[in-house]
Amino acid sequence: MPFFSQVLKTQSEDSGDAPVAKESSRRTQIMVSGLEVFAEKGFHLASMDDIADRAGVSKPILYQHFSSKQDFYLGVLDERVDVLVQQINDAIDGAEGNRNRLEAAIACYFKLVDDADHGFRLIFESDFTMNHEVRARVEDVVSQVSRIVGTEVANQTGKSIGEANILAGGLCGMAQAAAWRWLRLGRPIPMESAIAQTLDLAWDGLSSVEKVMVSPEAEILHLENRTG
Repeated sequence: MPFFSQVLKTQSEDSGDAPVAKESSRRTQIMVSGLEVFAEKGFHLASMDDIADRAGVSKPILYQHFSSKQDFYLGVLDERVDVLVQQINDAIDGAEGNRNRLEAAIACYFKLVDDADHGFRLIFESDFTMNHEVRARVEDVVSQVSRIVGTEVANQTGKSIGEANILAGGLCGMAQAAAWRWLRLGRPIPMESAIAQTLDLAWDGLSSVEKVMVSPEAEILHLENRTG
């Protein structure tokens, strides 16, 4: 779901000031346009002219909100990171039982990669991740999510925070990788099925994956391939 309009709309409504609300709405449109352009072209090929055209504003208006293309990019990235962390935190808080909490966290990753606003690409696949400020933000979101999941693991298992955070990092990495692969394969199965399979793997390990029956000839061929 789009997150910029949702967050900034609340701010403008609270102000009760029409000019402030109008300015907030314009900033929302500018940021959404920036996200779309950065996701489509990457940081290096995107230009402020591209964003201004997409937003339907002049470039001077763009610079009233952001001092440079990098400042713009970081502002958009910060907005997406904050919402991702909040969504995962809310999802876990709103679920009852360990398995349901884990499922809620995994589902957040799948919904993120499936989201039309390309937030996943901006955070995890940007061509600008070598920039130290961008890298710091990406590492921060990974750390924040791992801490949220790690705290839950520690509470439920009695393990130390250090141990729990290691496990949480593995669980989050699995969810992120599975969601990314599901998207890259062209969504070969419904999202709900992909989430359920990832949950089974995370919860029960490979023992939860149903073995596909194969013929003895296929088993022999598989052995030959490994030893050949």
